[in-house]
Amino acid sequence: MNTTYLGKLDCADPLYEILLSKACPDVKGPLFHVNRMASGRVYKYTEEKSRVAIIGKFFKTDDIKQDRISRIKGEYNNLRIIRGYGFDSFPNYVVRPISRDERIGLALIEEFIQGKDLDHYFRKAIYNDNGDVLKDRLSRLASFLYAFHKRTENGDYVGLDFVSAYFRKVLNKLYKQTVISDSDRKEYLKLMDRWLNRTIIQKAKNVIVHGDATPTNFIFTDNGGVVAIDLERMKNSDKIFDVGMVCGEIKHAFLWRIGNPFRAESFIRHFLKSYSSHFDDYKTAFRKITSRNPFYMALTELRIARNSYLDWNYRKRLAREAMECLRWGLKLE
Repeated sequence: MNTTYLGKLDCADPLYEILLSKACPDVKGPLFHVNRMASGRVYKYTEEKSRVAIIGKFFKTDDIKQDRISRIKGEYNNLRIIRGYGFDSFPNYVVRPISRDERIGLALIEEFIQGKDLDHYFRKAIYNDNGDVLKDRLSRLASFLYAFHKRTENGDYVGLDFVSAYFRKVLNKLYKQTVISDSDRKEYLKLMDRWLNRTIIQKAKNVIVHGDATPTNFIFTDNGGVVAIDLERMKNSDKIFDVGMVCGEIKHAFLWRIGNPFRAESFIRHFLKSYSSHFDDYKTAFRKITSRNPFYMALTELRIARNSYLDWNYRKRLAREAMECLRWGLKLE
């Protein structure tokens, strides 16, 4: 990830005392170098002597919406909750939260994890023909997500109000951006209603999902670990909310970079098989998972299509891919 070096943290900065006491209590006279990360109000602090590195996330109430502020503030607790399920040791690990202080707009201080994210391996597979390594990382991610979902399942059926509201929110944004027409929006809503009225969707078990299972939110370490970061969107939902998001991101990675969605199919299938393999009845699990996956995969494609940094024609193509995915998936039993 690209960063911008900003210099040294001033000892008079209130953050300095927090870092001193919470991150480097055994270092005398620590000196913190500051880098701004590519993603907004996120900074990396590296202590010069010990080389201890941490990440700081800040919020500013006058430039983001209230619901986003609530999510950012809630990530500290989300991380603590999930680590309480046993994700505080490798190979399946959730980044360790260190501190927070809303008085200075500090939403979270967390440890910095050294490793490569999933997008790194997408690029290796696409440009260096290194597909075997990508499949290995997808298998490791599938194992992580299975454990994440299995440990947090509560036995209830999933609630679909959030899914419906989120689907509508994404469509409304795309309509305002003119990526989709009003007639398209109505067609998407009809398809959504058909999906949400299906028994396979309504009878899914309720689990905690990561909620933002994008390629940059999973770090693969040299010791074989998988580390989840950015849990501000964590929520209760169908496990396939995460699974479908990964599949949608795989499709996008290949379609965006080389314009060929079919190159993604073998990796999507590998990921789905890897996730399903952890169930006692693999065949039944694979059937149930693949019958729900098109809905959540299409939702992910629509979600990605909102991004204005993408080429305009590509965004429209991605929306059309989502439409076809919804229609095709309804034919599956």
